[in-house]
Amino acid sequence: MRMTSAVLAAFMAANAAATLEAQVKERPLPRLVKKDGRFALFVDGEPYLMLGAQVHNSSAWPAMLPKVWPAMEYLNVNTVEIPVYWEQFEARRGVFDYTVIDTLLREARQHRVRLVLLWFGTWKNGSQHYMPEWMKQAPERYPHMVDKNGRAVDSPSPYADASLEADKTAFTAFMRHLKAADPERTVIMVQVENEPGTWGSVRDYSPAAQKLF
Repeated sequence: MRMTSAVLAAFMAANAAATLEAQVKERPLPRLVKKDGRFALFVDGEPYLMLGAQVHNSSAWPAMLPKVWPAMEYLNVNTVEIPVYWEQFEARRGVFDYTVIDTLLREARQHRVRLVLLWFGTWKNGSQHYMPEWMKQAPERYPHMVDKNGRAVDSPSPYADASLEADKTAFTAFMRHLKAADPERTVIMVQVENEPGTWGSVRDYSPAAQKLF
């Protein structure tokens, strides 16, 4: 009798878990809705008022997060904007590390907040400081901008095809993982690049840039 009860309880628990998983998978994508000339953000099929805060540039590392969540609770926010770092995500070319993304998802759910993720990829505030080290060590393949005097500046060239293809590959892997790992829609928005621009020059004067200009 005890064995039968235990089996029945296990079956019911498994069935409940499967039902809950199906419900999670059915959550709609967040979307912007226009009605009567006005726009609203919908999350889980309902209007969502974003009460958000942004963390510092390097505060998304797991070691820093214990300081982040109390600050968010103090501010009483429902949404946290937080970076994902290309240099961590693809420290070795073609090898993607999902641990930081998974940590952000898990801890955001624990603290009952939604996420807006910033992709610190080719650019962060006009610079390439969050690019992987293997790219920084190959400036001939992943070049900087060049100023009008022919000197490299602290900004990546927007005309570097290899940089574009590497970023596209990494960002696609990031989004593919996010789709699989976040059926709950913890992440409601993703910023594709962060503050592209230039330092020390109004534009790129490299030969490729000059030809197109």
